[in-house]
Amino acid sequence: MPLSFPPTVGSSSPWGTIQSITPLGPDAVVVSTASHGGVCVSPAAFGRIPQPIRETAYSDGGWFEEDCDWAIPYLALGLDAYEPDPGRGPKLLAAAVRTVRDCHPRHAALLGIADAGARHG
Repeated sequence: MPLSFPPTVGSSSPWGTIQSITPLGPDAVVVSTASHGGVCVSPAAFGRIPQPIRETAYSDGGWFEEDCDWAIPYLALGLDAYEPDPGRGPKLLAAAVRTVRDCHPRHAALLGIADAGARHG
């Protein structure tokens, strides 16, 4: 789906009609729908994400689903720096690292995660 950034409440996302939007820096927002959600990044930010991980089985075109793929833009774009609650940034950064290790171990090094293979043979 073509990306209009930033999306608006009531517009379409890969998961349905957007019900809420939370800004996360100048180039990213968190979107929620009735059934799912994720992170949406601007076209410029999308271009800063390493090519091999711009698309997954569940995400493409600047939309990253909330279960596993949210961690890709979170790490690639340093979105922890934009968390409104300063105490939340380090916790979500650690969660993003764990998520990439679990869901995208082959691409962990592209996101600056060392020893990703230690947990996955």
